[in-house]
Amino acid sequence: MTQRKQIKPGDRIPFRMSVVERDLVVDRAFLNTEMEQMLRGASTSGSRLVVGLTLDDIDDLAGCVAAEANHSDDARVCRSLYAIFDRLTKLDAEYTDDVPGPTIPTRATTATTSTFTPKQGQYLAFIYYYTKIHGAPPAEADLRRHFRVSPPVVHQMILTLERRGLIERSPGKARSIKLRLSRAELPDLE
Repeated sequence: MTQRKQIKPGDRIPFRMSVVERDLVVDRAFLNTEMEQMLRGASTSGSRLVVGLTLDDIDDLAGCVAAEANHSDDARVCRSLYAIFDRLTKLDAEYTDDVPGPTIPTRATTATTSTFTPKQGQYLAFIYYYTKIHGAPPAEADLRRHFRVSPPVVHQMILTLERRGLIERSPGKARSIKLRLSRAELPDLE
């Protein structure tokens, strides 16, 4: 595994796209107003547009693009959106804004030593408390209602948490999210 580049939370990473790609995303994907304005206001660099995105922006945009690609009946549009999604996820995998801390010895049963962003921590804390209160993990719709975000944003966050080894799920089974962290490793739910 390659070392991820350390950036500060909130730092912006340049994402390059063509005008056609930008217009496709803006016209087709379900974006929040702020994201749409960022894309429309992208600066030009030669024949490409450049938009500065935080890691959270990349996660949100990737979720919106993937959701639209999954629901598109047009094969050409679908391929274009998946290509944009792939570039976004590769960019996300290159950087981290996790605050490096002291290495703490973990128990042999701890599933992961990964750290997480504050936003990811809130999702993990919600999953913990929801499961404790209701006796079953939350559905993506429960996360969407609590965080007041769109379905693609929640789905992308779940995929990110799973990819980072912070949760596990059973494919095809509803409400199957399991935390791979103990309560002591989680932040308080805000």
